Amino acid sequence: MNSKSSFYKNSNDMKTNRPLLLSLLLVLVSAGMAAAQWSIGVRGGGYMGTVTQPELITSFTPDFHWSPGISAAVFAERELTNGISIRPELVYQQKGFLMREGTKINVGKLPINLGVKSAYRVDYAEAPLLLKLAAGNELAKVYLIAGPSVGYAIDAQLVTRPQAVIEFRPIRTNVPLESLGYNRFELSGIAGAGLSLKAGAGEIMIEGRYQQGITRLIDVPIVRANVRNQGVSVSLGYKIPF
Repeated sequence: MNSKSSFYKNSNDMKTNRPLLLSLLLVLVSAGMAAAQWSIGVRGGGYMGTVTQPELITSFTPDFHWSPGISAAVFAERELTNGISIRPELVYQQKGFLMREGTKINVGKLPINLGVKSAYRVDYAEAPLLLKLAAGNELAKVYLIAGPSVGYAIDAQLVTRPQAVIEFRPIRTNVPLESLGYNRFELSGIAGAGLSLKAGAGEIMIEGRYQQGITRLIDVPIVRANVRNQGVSVSLGYKIPF
């Protein structure tokens, strides 16, 4: 009887203490989350982009070349554990591609290039959510980043530069994205690497990344061309903990 009474007493004690144990666990988890290190920062640099060119359209379109643009971002970074962080960002990025069409003629013995160079440029607002893995010490760290990004095409321009011996002033034309059946929303994936160096109260960051679009840019009932953005960027940034 004594052993049974003791068993039931211990069981009742466990049931009584279960809410207390759960409350204690929640307090410990909350304290750990509150103690996690937050940082905020900015970065900016160059972006080189193009689009994939499926076989469906290669026969009647010129080659798509890499086109330069800019990339700028503000971000927050939260350290989850030692060396592992998450980084949400807000990014402005110029994507697009470059086309060249032309010919060469001879005037006497002088060869003259005639043609046009056109840059199709789309301004994007993007929101990546990246996982960061870092290794190093307080003075220097190397890191890897990867994660998805959701983007929205704000507007687009076609910048045309006629060429005849010299390059003439560019002609800028606004492009109505809706009339092209262009998908304004884009899902893409990002992978990259970087180096951070201690500088004052924060860290200087040198970072390179590759971004591959997942969403088809042109997706209308008649035309479902497998055209997607892709690009590389290099940026310099600074972050500070708080």
